[in-house]
Amino acid sequence: MRLFLTNILLRLLSIPRGKVNEGRILKWFWTSYPQQGFKDYIMKRDMALLQQMGNGVDREQYLALLGQRIELGLLLTQAKRSYQKVEDQREEKIKMIKKTSKNNIKE
Repeated sequence: MRLFLTNILLRLLSIPRGKVNEGRILKWFWTSYPQQGFKDYIMKRDMALLQQMGNGVDREQYLALLGQRIELGLLLTQAKRSYQKVEDQREEKIKMIKKTSKNNIKE
């Protein structure tokens, strides 16, 4: 019965409630990643989760804490990827500008 109710709850949670603006999320990621406060928060939260796990918890709490650590790692990874993508795009634009300016000078 518990498994059945869990499955129903997960199905209800997967129903989209509204539009998610992916562009805004990515912008938040790439603007947050280089900030030291963002990295400090990730480290502090990870340490707090580890301390809770180290104090001894039952199996369900342990799995919940483990899931939170995984989600935290995914957040940091996504932020780093978004930041790197934007930086790569900037470098490509700079290269194109330099290349076109050199071609204009030669002509």
